[in-house]
Amino acid sequence: QRQSSWTNTMLAFTLHFCLFALLWPCGLGDELAHCHRAHEDVHVHHEGLEMKAGHTCNRSLHIAPGQHCPSCTRATIQAPYVVMATYERDLCKATYALNSIAKYDKNHNLGNIILLWVSQKPMEWYAGRIKRMIRMVARTRHVTVKDLSPQFRASGWLTGWEVQQAAKLKSASIVPTEYMVVLDSKNTFGRLITERTFFTECNQGIRQGHVVIKRLDYWTENTYHQSARLLGVPVPKEGHWPESITPAVWHKATVLKMLAHIGESHHLHPLCDGPLCGALKTYTPGQARATEFSLYHLYAHHRADFHCHHAVRKPSYDEDWNKGIMWLWHHEGQLVTLNHLSKRKKLPVTFGAEAEALKRYTPWARHRAGKHLEHLFRRAGLRTKPHTEHAFRAFYKCIVGGPLYEDIRNTTESPETVGRGPSVDTLRRVYLQASGALVAAGLLVAGGVIVWRAKSSRKSLDMSMVDQEEVL
Repeated sequence: QRQSSWTNTMLAFTLHFCLFALLWPCGLGDELAHCHRAHEDVHVHHEGLEMKAGHTCNRSLHIAPGQHCPSCTRATIQAPYVVMATYERDLCKATYALNSIAKYDKNHNLGNIILLWVSQKPMEWYAGRIKRMIRMVARTRHVTVKDLSPQFRASGWLTGWEVQQAAKLKSASIVPTEYMVVLDSKNTFGRLITERTFFTECNQGIRQGHVVIKRLDYWTENTYHQSARLLGVPVPKEGHWPESITPAVWHKATVLKMLAHIGESHHLHPLCDGPLCGALKTYTPGQARATEFSLYHLYAHHRADFHCHHAVRKPSYDEDWNKGIMWLWHHEGQLVTLNHLSKRKKLPVTFGAEAEALKRYTPWARHRAGKHLEHLFRRAGLRTKPHTEHAFRAFYKCIVGGPLYEDIRNTTESPETVGRGPSVDTLRRVYLQASGALVAAGLLVAGGVIVWRAKSSRKSLDMSMVDQEEVL
């Protein structure tokens, strides 16, 4: 009887499991049933200035139950499109970023991907590498690559970084979802992307604010002032504000209204037909100009419906989107932070490095930072190459770029780094030189005192001997 009861229990459990497995694609996972194509071969269509691959995956984000939200917030929104700009130098780095989305966005809380090819060289010259780059992530969502090289060549007087900024803003015209998440090639994800990674419980796009504007670094603070001048709005003195960096969550309609507000069209071609490119252009090396992020954050902040689309959050150490990024213009404490992150049990939200971010470090510091970054990529399951010197050099060239073991600290600084403060190595060198000068001065003073004391004691001894002779 006991054996019969046990058999009936196991039979019932098996039937329930099979029923759940059969109904899952039609019920609980209906939204994602057509998205899981991990073992399907991807065909990439390349026609003209566009390259497409993968299948569209529709996913909705819902307001968490029991939340007291503003009445103007949407109860349901589509998963935001991802917009990323890249070019030939960042193809390797962008591959890691896209593979991390495929690995850590299993529930499709991010939507389809739009890649903007921002280079003076046509996309077709690198078609093979681009196809390999998008092949893995195209198994999980639709990917569109747009060739903006004609617009870049037509702009002439703009640099690649400035063209990227204009292209990101104007890409809102081709994004079908209400929100878009803007990423760079350096943003590699290290943990699962949830519904609340970029959105609040009320479906508001999160704007991570770290400090008040006056406490931002000099360059970032001035980008807000330049943006305020173009927009014709004041710079707020209170509240927490982000730096001009990715990731960033943008509301599509707000971006289009901002472009119309400054008299700029929203079309990607031509790229410059208003004041936008002139505001983004850096005429003097190291000069702070408006950026796409400072323009958007300021304009959205001054709109009456800001609370309907965004919420400001001061991130904790664990939730900071940029804690694991190595920046070209941030030096103090970066190596210490990276060392700490590589040893923590929980990986950062995103990690990576800006191009040549470590070129003003010592060779030893660059090597250590590269090893910490490689360790993060291995822990995230994105790197499986063997631990060889050749593989490490290739990885460093891919993620960071620039010299690894060569000491170039005394060479002329590039225009991107002029005016952004001394590097850690410069400060260390000045400190050592000043310390050496102080030590030398101290030794000279000490030697002088010793000589003076010796002469004084000898003079006293001579006087005492003269006095003794007179007495005798």
